Amino acid sequence: MIERLAITAIILIGLGGLTLGWRWYKWRLTQAIKPIEPGHGVPTLLWFTADYCLPCKARQAPIIDHLAEKLGRAILVRRIDVSESPDLARHYKVMTLPTTVVLNKAGQVTHINYGLAGEAKLEGQLV
Repeated sequence: MIERLAITAIILIGLGGLTLGWRWYKWRLTQAIKPIEPGHGVPTLLWFTADYCLPCKARQAPIIDHLAEKLGRAILVRRIDVSESPDLARHYKVMTLPTTVVLNKAGQVTHINYGLAGEAKLEGQLV
């Protein structure tokens, strides 16, 4: 019985360490990316996608469209095709599609979301 508790504790501590490590890595990553253009005075959502990305079209696009409609002029949404702008994708450390990058009013990176990002998550990051 004690062995099972010890194994469970070790697994939970390991998972907690991995979670903290991932969050620290993403925080360091956002700090390392320097703005390449001045801010637009409103939070900006950079949505990295490509024509061949099915999850981008089927799942992420409706979320972003609804969010843009809901928040209106309070945010700026930029759709960026990685095939047409590989240097920009490289600058923002895009590793997978879809990827969303949230910039604050000054144009600094505050959040990077790899994979699908839900509407509530994006809205919380933008507001």
